[in-house]
Amino acid sequence: MKIKKIDHGVTYRIKIKEDLDPAAMDWFGGLMVTVGEDGGTLLVGPFPDQPALRGFLDQLWNLNFTVLSVDRVE
Repeated sequence: MKIKKIDHGVTYRIKIKEDLDPAAMDWFGGLMVTVGEDGGTLLVGPFPDQPALRGFLDQLWNLNFTVLSVDRVE
């Protein structure tokens, strides 16, 4: 029997310039949302693949959020 490994994707830390209203945090689904050390907001969570990450970044762009950084978490 062959066992298939389940890939949960890669975790990324995305920093946006804006402070989020707590009511908007539901929109981010399973991502961990925290206040950045120097302001702004950190969004941390797994993305199954690059197209999913790109789609999420496009949604942030469409909502006029300023993305400051995207870092892969090892």
